[in-house]
Amino acid sequence: MKISIIGTGYVGLVTGACFADLGYEVCCADVSSEKVNLLQSGVMPFFEPGLGDIVQRTLKSKNLFFTSDANIPASFADVIFVCVGTPQDITGKPDLSYLEEYFLNLIKTLHENEDFIKNSDAKKHVFIKSTIPPGTIKHLNSIISNNSLRDKIVLSSNPEFLKEGSAVQDFMRPDRVVVGSDNQESIKIAAELYRSILWKSERMLVTSPESSEIIKYAANSFLAMKISFINQIARLSDAVGGDIHEIRKGIGMDERINPHFLYAGLGYGGSCFPKDVNGLEFVMQSNNLSSELITATNSVNDSQVRYFLEKILHLYSPEELQKKEIAFWGLAFKPNTDDIRESVAIKLLRLLAPIVKHIHAYEPIAIKNAMTELVEIKNISYVESSLDAIKNSHFLVIATEYSQFWNMSPEHFMQLKDKCIFDGRNILDKDKIESMGIQYFGVGR
Repeated sequence: MKISIIGTGYVGLVTGACFADLGYEVCCADVSSEKVNLLQSGVMPFFEPGLGDIVQRTLKSKNLFFTSDANIPASFADVIFVCVGTPQDITGKPDLSYLEEYFLNLIKTLHENEDFIKNSDAKKHVFIKSTIPPGTIKHLNSIISNNSLRDKIVLSSNPEFLKEGSAVQDFMRPDRVVVGSDNQESIKIAAELYRSILWKSERMLVTSPESSEIIKYAANSFLAMKISFINQIARLSDAVGGDIHEIRKGIGMDERINPHFLYAGLGYGGSCFPKDVNGLEFVMQSNNLSSELITATNSVNDSQVRYFLEKILHLYSPEELQKKEIAFWGLAFKPNTDDIRESVAIKLLRLLAPIVKHIHAYEPIAIKNAMTELVEIKNISYVESSLDAIKNSHFLVIATEYSQFWNMSPEHFMQLKDKCIFDGRNILDKDKIESMGIQYFGVGR
């Protein structure tokens, strides 16, 4: 089977490369010819473990190729996955202009293909992986119908559930594949496409397009809500002297709750959770529905970085901070990615930079993106190791939970001039650190 992928961003490139690795012939299209040229030579536009190897392998086997020619994807394959961006404005309203532009171009291309139009059996089965608000499939179908192609373009939703840092594994071993479709032929195509990775399980869920659209928003918003909930409980734990690790375990042992995403810290960031929570809030309000829980999820998360900063401000006066050089570990929004979008580590650093003397920052993967993002900050230097950051610093701030930070030998922390650590991810052994005479401040600990 041949597949065309529209858009080579995070979702599109992972989807296309993984389908090609499963043995399908895949065309990945993007409007940027510069990006396409780099991809065709095997150069990755972002870091994702294992993805570069798959792209190079499937390019070599000729299962995968890239193009910037807008006409090629429709002629190459009858199965198309649309993975274009749906950015938001400040209200959370999704911008569907890229999506609409693609479908208008597809309509134009198909109308110009007389053989396709005359062939009564010819169809394009289009699956939308882009995150879209409920009602988008209906809206796009109306555009297709108005252009007399309702029987030629069969539209379905197939939302992605890829976690940055483990996207290849998530695609190859999915916990579920959701297909929102009313068309039996499209459903059969989806079942065949995913058959080799779902043959041991019944994890393909077929729903209406509307349900499928809601599932993506709701899933990420629910996970974000769990993070905001545990962060609020962590504040209570701080206030009364509890230990959030013990509390998390006690809550998570209930099978109805489970321990996943019950980790207190600086809050959530990245390209998915903030976007989908805002998007769901907008959709609820657009349908004249209250959104108190979703609004609260946002509100707690937005205040969590400031809450953590107050721990530093409580220990040091403004005058003292102006004389302090600090070590800052982690700038990506999560480990194993170079993505800094909505990174709470970046937000915290921006708050600290004006009030301290100097920041010695260490970021293992996202350093180039971070340096570009923070170019206006002058009192920062980027070091090559976590130990280099500690050497000349008074105290340490941990902002991203890289595994190498978990396993740092505690003796190294004795180099900190103030013998003080602010652990924004609760990853260090508090008892061991404090037994060495080092002050430790976590979240809810």
